[in-house]
Amino acid sequence: MKTTITSLLLLISLLPSLYAQDKADEIMYKAYLSDADATPAWKKAIEMRKDALKANEKSTKAQFGVALAQFGLLGSTMRWQNEELFDEYYKETEENLEQIIEADKKWAEPYALLSATYGLKMGYSPLQGMFLGGKSGNLVEKAKKLNPNSPLVWKVYANSKYFTPEAFGGDLQEAIEAYEKCLALYEAKPETLRQNWMYLDALAFLGQAYMKNGDTGKAIVIYEKALAVEPEFGWIKYSLLPKAKSKVAK
Repeated sequence: MKTTITSLLLLISLLPSLYAQDKADEIMYKAYLSDADATPAWKKAIEMRKDALKANEKSTKAQFGVALAQFGLLGSTMRWQNEELFDEYYKETEENLEQIIEADKKWAEPYALLSATYGLKMGYSPLQGMFLGGKSGNLVEKAKKLNPNSPLVWKVYANSKYFTPEAFGGDLQEAIEAYEKCLALYEAKPETLRQNWMYLDALAFLGQAYMKNGDTGKAIVIYEKALAVEPEFGWIKYSLLPKAKSKVAK
């Protein structure tokens, strides 16, 4: 009886933190879908995740939640080419992920997210590739070995193969196969798809990879699948899908 009461009290104490994390997920999802600059929303999600971390300072999971929100903001700056905002949050994100890795060296996702963070840095500063390219590649390969069934790891690997020039190890076919594996792993656990902007992003980039590979029909199928999941996915609805259909019509 005493154990039951203790467990119940613990659950009650965690409810505000769980609510904050769920709310942060909703904010990030809407920020990803937004056609406007959603910087304030990403910042709000980061602060909410930090509040959840304060409530449980020893939780690496809560700390990773902060890093994921930070990464989302970094990625959003690419759309608006806001390098100043990127630089404002980059170092903090990198240090946060390094701390998580130091605390748990067998957790694959932080390695993958750090690899992806380096990838974004190279997007702004291609010359950084001489220093960060190898580090990024090693990190995602380590993540694959630690957890070959992580959809996030496969998404990062796919992005790496998609965006890296062929002369430096990029491979379009490998990227396509990795995106397909990522999506299959996400879809094997439907409960993970709610408000999952990473899943939508993987769908969008698989479609683009198909287009680049000359498989317009496959791209259209993927884009329509994404809109079935999220009808308000403006990037696909108003840009990617119309471009694919116009190519077929020619």
